[in-house]
This record gives sequence, structure tokens and C-alpha cells, in this order.
Amino acid sequence: MSTAAQYDLIVIGGGPVGLSTAFHASQRGLKTLVLEKHGYFNDLGSSAGYSRQFRLQYDQQHMSELCLASLQYWQQIQALSDEPLIGDEGSLWFGQKGVKDAREGGIVEAEKTMDALNIPYERLADATAIQRKACFAGLPKEYYGFFQSNGGTINIKQTERSLFNAGLNSGCVTYREWENVQTITSLADDIVEVTTQHSAEEGITNTRYTSKKLAITTGAYINETVRSLGVSVPIIIWQMASAYFKKVDPVATTPSWFVFQQAENESDPRTATNSLLCGFPELEWANPGYIRVATNFPEDAIIYDPNDRQLAPSKQSLAVASSWVEQFMPGLEPTPYFTTTCLIALDDSRLKKGQKKAEFFLDYMPDSIPNNKNIVTYTAGWAGKFIPILGDMICQMLENDALTEFNFSVSYSTFSIPKSHFAIAWQTINI
Repeated sequence: MSTAAQYDLIVIGGGPVGLSTAFHASQRGLKTLVLEKHGYFNDLGSSAGYSRQFRLQYDQQHMSELCLASLQYWQQIQALSDEPLIGDEGSLWFGQKGVKDAREGGIVEAEKTMDALNIPYERLADATAIQRKACFAGLPKEYYGFFQSNGGTINIKQTERSLFNAGLNSGCVTYREWENVQTITSLADDIVEVTTQHSAEEGITNTRYTSKKLAITTGAYINETVRSLGVSVPIIIWQMASAYFKKVDPVATTPSWFVFQQAENESDPRTATNSLLCGFPELEWANPGYIRVATNFPEDAIIYDPNDRQLAPSKQSLAVASSWVEQFMPGLEPTPYFTTTCLIALDDSRLKKGQKKAEFFLDYMPDSIPNNKNIVTYTAGWAGKFIPILGDMICQMLENDALTEFNFSVSYSTFSIPKSHFAIAWQTINI
């Protein structure tokens, strides 16, 4: 086994959050190594595809505060790119009255948060008002919702490239790909040791890397990554599907949108009118001439190991999305094209009554691990909108092991967001 040079920081996981962490570390002058199991910019994790939604509205106030705080971080990395990273199409939420999704919250709850934070939005009283905002037709008359103009669509691949290149140009960041982490050891002398295996035509190479600090940002692969430490994170994994639908009406357009719908009975089969769906505008950098529509539920079954995924989307998910397009989007052809899947890890903690699951996890290792605060773990949740700010939050935690809250100043306010909102209920496993 070869031994590489020591680093100030190792980042395991070269997706958007890992690249953001490396970027912010380079801004601090830290000699940083990023280890990616696959190739960079791959579609095998949570950042598959081209686009993600940006929005300010959440049913939890601290999450909307974090969205507001993230805007200045987006401006920072926008300066690194010649292409827009977030579009300005707005965000449209609508659907049945009283529907509250366990993961996304609900329309009424989000409106309350926006009112509390003075986030402007336009209430939409019925289907007619909704249809003025997008190329929908024939929606149930009782559907209602709101439009928030600061929402938009994130160019996920350009965001990754911008962060990657900024790290490379800094001279502080080294990238390694096809490096599969085998073990992580937190040593008593404030050193973290990571061993990897690299497979190539010339054979298998094992390497030992050491650093003062470690950030783990491997998303749905988190429990595979931390297994050697004898711990696991309580997550479930959804495999989610999306497809693009060809425009037959050249003026058909939408903002980014999410529809809240539910079945009368949990046992009812999923249909276009009882399922959660979302969609995006036509994008010149993502299959121009087509509009993306995606279902927002796990395909076939919840999984716990990302290796159990199916790369092809399920017929059920595609049928639901196609049926929605056929019924309510007459400007599109209902045949799905450019179909994809992605993995999303979600909080599966056992909660007390009244507690809400974390929108994402961000925490130190448990106290049972030596020098546990030298290692920060991020996983779970829909975090595309937080890519640039999460990297800074991770670096803050590694700089200050007494940190209990994140403080952000925006033009009109200061937000103090307790770190405890993102705590991991670590579990012990036998190895």
C-alpha cells in the first residue's frame, strides 16, 4: 500500500456538496483532497440529470432562512461562471386543499413561513389563476396555490463544473476519481486516515491518505462510507424518476412547479391525480424543445442500499408522469423521452410525537469515535438549493468544534440557525 502526502482536509464524495466544501476550504488556504468513488459529474447519485429547483418556501422557518442566506453564496459562485446557475422563472406550488406532504410540507404551512419572513408571493385562488402562470389546462377547479417569483431552476452540472474549476485553479485542491474508500480511522493524535482502492487496467492500487480533518459528503452512499467506523446513519433511499416531454406548442412554458395531491386511501394505486409531481421550464442547456416532468415518490419500493437501485425508471412512474402531461399539459406530447433516475437519501430517524424529520443531516461523528469533531458528515435531503452554503457550513464546523449555531446576515436581517436542526441520531453497527 502506498502512502500519499498529508492534507489539511480530505473530502469523501465529489458531488456538488463535496465540491462546494473543497471550494470553501480552498478559500481558507487549506490543502484539500477530494476522493470520488465514480467519475466526476456522474449521474449515479443524488445530482443525476441537469436541473434542480430553487425555492425560498418551506414549512419550517429555519429552512426558508437558510434559503435566503444561500442567495449571497450563489452570487459568489455565479461570479465563477459565464452561464447562469439559477434561472428566474419563479416557483409555482398548487394542488388540492389540505394536502400536506411529510417531506415537502404543504401550501398553507409554506405561506405562513413566507408571511413570517416577509417573502413576497402571489396567492392563486383557483385553477384558472394557476393556469395563467403555466401551460396547464383542465386542472380541477378547486385547486389553489401560490407563485413565488424568486424561485427558479438550478443548472446543476454547470454549478458542479464551476466549483470544480475554482478548486483546481486555486492550487489548493487535488481531485482523485475512481477511488473507493475502504476504511476510515480517526487516530488519537488528531490525524484521520483514509485508505482507498483504485481499479484500473494496470491493476488494483491501494493508497493511504492522512489529514487533520475529514468531510464526508457521499449522499445515499453514506452508510457504505462510514461502515468501517462501526456506525450508520438512519436513512431510507428513494429511487426517483423523471422524463422529458416534447413541446408541440412552441409557446408552451412553465415556471418550476410542484403539485400537492393525495389519494383517498393509502392503498389506492398511484395516478396522475393522486400523486405528487414536479416540473421545470424548457431549458436551453437541458434537452431544448422538451420540458421535464418528474414524479415525487419512491419507485417500486424504498431501498436501504444504493447498490439495490435499478438504473432504468419504473413503468409506473413514467405512466403517472405521462398521464399528467396528457391530461393537463396539452402543449406537450405525452411520450416520455430522455428518462433518468436519481437516488435521494432521506431521514429515517425514529421521532417522538410532534417532532419533524430533518430536511438534511449535518453533524459530527458520535462521541464514541476518537476526536469525533475532526469529522463532519453531510447526507440526506433535497439540498440542491443549498450547494454553495453547505460547503461553508461544513468548513465552519471543522474550524470551530464548539459551534452550536450558524449565523448569517442578509440585507435586512440576521439569522441564527441551531446546528441541532440537522443532528444525526447515529446508530452503532457490528463490523
